[in-house]
Order: sequence, then structure tokens, then C-alpha cells
Amino acid sequence: MAPDQYGSLAADYHWFFDDIDLFLGCDTPGVRAAMSTLNPGAHVLDAACGIGIDVAALRRRGFDVLASDASEGMAAAARTRLRESDVDPAKIVTSDWIDLPKHFEEAVFDAIFCIGNSIAHTPDATSMIDALEAFRSLLVPGGMLVVDSHDWNAIYAAGSQVMIEPGIVERDGIRCVRTYSWHIPDGFGAPCVLEIAPIFLDGDRAELRSYPVTMWPFTRSELKRRMVVAGFESVALDVIPGDDRYTAVARRPM
Repeated sequence: MAPDQYGSLAADYHWFFDDIDLFLGCDTPGVRAAMSTLNPGAHVLDAACGIGIDVAALRRRGFDVLASDASEGMAAAARTRLRESDVDPAKIVTSDWIDLPKHFEEAVFDAIFCIGNSIAHTPDATSMIDALEAFRSLLVPGGMLVVDSHDWNAIYAAGSQVMIEPGIVERDGIRCVRTYSWHIPDGFGAPCVLEIAPIFLDGDRAELRSYPVTMWPFTRSELKRRMVVAGFESVALDVIPGDDRYTAVARRPM
């Protein structure tokens, strides 16, 4: 298993979501549109569950949800969130994507969600295709895979920069300013580093914490091609002009 980039971030990751997002889950239009096509009670895998926000939201929508994350720290935080959210416990496993078939039966899920820009943690085309093939093996014939991603061409065009989220999140008397720093290399294809850096304000004190994570870029056409190579069909990209995120939806052949 790869080193856990997110283990230490797990305790602070909730600060990067407003309270309404913590309840409703992913706000990406393409992901929400894909969710709306599922039947009540659909068997769903959240394959990059993080701290469990989308697991809880999917279960509130009436889906039968299981989950996984490669980070034990994130998976543990997700289990805690479900216990505290009046949501029935879900099975959450710690696993790399290629090992998911060891944890779940073949061809059992109606849909798999790999969202939150998570697929960018595959370091090359082969690794991504291996992950996508593992997803396909777990889907029922006709089952749906939903992936969302940054538009890496837009990220590279913007270059290295510091971004500050609007508004201050306040919980339990502590306020948090949410910042990100993109460290973008000159050549497309080299790994990028996103430094997730919350600033905590407690009275007159300010504390900056830094959590760097590495991602590997790809173009929209490369993602679509890799999905096809992995055995998916009906691959559609939901691209919104001016948005640096998009959603890819594909189906396991019947």
C-alpha cells in the first residue's frame, strides 16, 4: 500500500466543508446528476470515502452504501462520523483500489463513486487503468462508474498559486481560514503538490497547519481513453465552461 498522505489530515479535513456540505455531501453538478439516476436502494460503493461525508449523504438518500479509502486515518474518521450522525453503520475498508476485489464480491455494485479528485493519486496510466479495471469487476453489467477530476490543463494554465476559501468556518469556538497552495511544475505530466493549509484562529493566536499531497495530472481525453481501455463503454464527460472540475460517467458493458 502506498504511503498514507492523508492520515494526519483526517482530523482537520472537516474544516474544509461548510456545515451544509457536511450534511449534503458532494456539490459537483455532474456527480449529483449521476446520483439522481440511481434507483432507491441501489447498492453503491464510495471508493474514495475520505472522512465519510458522501457515505452518510448517500445513505440518507436511501442507497445501500459500502465504502473504502486507501488512508486508514480517513477510514477511521469516516467510521466515527457515521457513528455520530444517526446513520446506520456502513462497512468501510482500508484498501488500495486494485485490492478492492479482495474485499468485495464481483459484480455486486450498481454504482461506484470515485470522487473528490481522488483518481489523480494514480501515478501513471497503468496504475489508473488497473484501478479502473478493479472498479469494473465490482460493477453489475450496466453498472455506473462516476469519477470527478480537476481539469489539469486549467490547473497548469493558472500555475502555482495560493487560494483562500471565502468565509471563516467556526466550530466549538475555534475559527478556521481555509487555504490551499498549488505547486505546479513547468512540464505537464510531472507530479503536482497541493498543500492543504488550514489556519486556526483561537483568540489572539493563529496556527497554520500544512498537509501536502501529491497528484499526477492527465487530460480529459486521456481519462476517457483509459476508461475505454479498462473495459468501460458509454463514457461521457460533463464539462462546465469556466469550471476547473468535471465529471466522467461510464458503464460496465452488459
